[in-house]
Amino acid sequence: MKIAVQAWAPDYGSEVEIAWDQGRPEDLDVTAEGVGWKAVPAGKQNDLTWEEVLFIDGVRRTDARVFVTPEVGDRASAGVAVSVGVGAVSCDIAAGNGSPVRAARIVEAVVKRVVAVGGGGELALSAGPGLEYAALPVAGFAPEDLDRKVHDVMRDAEAVLAIELAAAAGSGRLVIVDGPLAKMSPGATAVIGMIKSHNATYLDEAENALVSELECGERTPFFYFGGPQRPRYSWYLRLCERDEDMHGWHGIVRCEVPAAHSVGTVSTLADASSCLLPRFASLPHWDARAPQNLVPIAGLEKHLRHLLGDRDLAYRMIRSAAARLSGGGEQVA
Repeated sequence: MKIAVQAWAPDYGSEVEIAWDQGRPEDLDVTAEGVGWKAVPAGKQNDLTWEEVLFIDGVRRTDARVFVTPEVGDRASAGVAVSVGVGAVSCDIAAGNGSPVRAARIVEAVVKRVVAVGGGGELALSAGPGLEYAALPVAGFAPEDLDRKVHDVMRDAEAVLAIELAAAAGSGRLVIVDGPLAKMSPGATAVIGMIKSHNATYLDEAENALVSELECGERTPFFYFGGPQRPRYSWYLRLCERDEDMHGWHGIVRCEVPAAHSVGTVSTLADASSCLLPRFASLPHWDARAPQNLVPIAGLEKHLRHLLGDRDLAYRMIRSAAARLSGGGEQVA
């Protein structure tokens, strides 16, 4: 018997929550790269064509939960007041055989605040300076409907920022988004999505075996799937040394790019990811989601949470604003 304790702190969920028997996508093509199903070595520093790598991520925080009753006797609709922060951090890529410069700088940071209300309800709250919450109507009533809509706000903001930075960057910047590119336009831009936890598998058992055997910096060949809704190329990559005491998917991330790229460009992007991402991997004594929560991204998250401000103060200000609105006839609890 072998027992492997997950490296991530339990508060952050699991690295791997896959239903292994779910089946593979019908349009999956594991021959897309044309190199055979075998480990691809890490890319080389000298092959990088970018001078700078940008990491994009977002954070969100529930500031208060509310119930909105438009008129006495009406059904109350549940809602959440949420603060969202999205930003980008830049790291230079050293020329030659050196490692990327570790110094990072924040190049963009924005905060959005919304009140999501179920049943299509609209509620905007002006809770004080810097605490303007825009209305976000949600068609459904279930908590997961609210959560999904708020999550979309963050993903949409990440996508807009990634597209803007990639379009303005020319050939000198590579953009890495922490998360899938579900909200991205399908155009061929130098943007890679990096998914650090796994709740689905796209390969069969024999192909997944290669993922478990990857060494640090190695990746799988890229494969195609996604159908007409979101066609993309994807590959798995290990960020750290393989540890026999851990489960086989420890330190594995999945990367993806839109299928609008040529096969040659995808190969270049995949090699760049395998060269760069392991060098920014975090360590267990420093980050509870090591190694997948990359050091620049962890620093960006900390900065964004600071920009969101004090949650207790936001909660008190929201209660005061709700009381003022309720006094005017709109009942907000």
